[in-house]
Amino acid sequence: MVITERDKQVLLFLAKWRFATIEQFIKAKIFQTSRKRCYNRLLQLCKGRYIQSHRLARGQMYYHLLPAGAEMAGLNLPWYSRMFKGASDSTVVQYLVWCDYAQACNISYLPTRQAFQELSKASYDTLKRVIKGQDRFYYQNDILHALVADFGLSTKYLSERAAAYSKLPAAIKDRLTVVFLVFNDTKRNAVARAVRDSGLRVKLLKAKWKY
Repeated sequence: MVITERDKQVLLFLAKWRFATIEQFIKAKIFQTSRKRCYNRLLQLCKGRYIQSHRLARGQMYYHLLPAGAEMAGLNLPWYSRMFKGASDSTVVQYLVWCDYAQACNISYLPTRQAFQELSKASYDTLKRVIKGQDRFYYQNDILHALVADFGLSTKYLSERAAAYSKLPAAIKDRLTVVFLVFNDTKRNAVARAVRDSGLRVKLLKAKWKY
């Protein structure tokens, strides 16, 4: 099988996002053809053992990188792709939601260490409540944003995340926006109650995509 430049883009996209759907490859403009042709090319990469496809419990097909694909993409540690083999549905959905949001907003997430440096003025006890979550950070219009994405999380967990950010020092809250991406009105209303009178700048978004 001859690996094309477009194939390498597929491999690098999976290296970055861990998991991806056909729709995400098309959204990234890696494929500018029909969905069927995209599927057929991905099928060839699967047959070549560069990537592998699976389905979530609800039927959504997704792809992840195999060691041969990571090596072809030139990764320094191609074996790392084995870490995501056999990942649970909850883990896969988590990464798919992060990718969907980044594509929708045209943003790039900050490395974890850089994000925590931005919050370093908080006390250790306050900071550890924030960093123990699975949140992602990014800059948009020169403002630091924290994304709390609902990928099947409980209402209680989301409310606890809101409370944790509410305890940050005022100097940090003044330059931070916390985005809560939720999948139903019940969760959105619970977060709204949790941040009321907190002084925290918040965006409450209801996601349109579901897995």
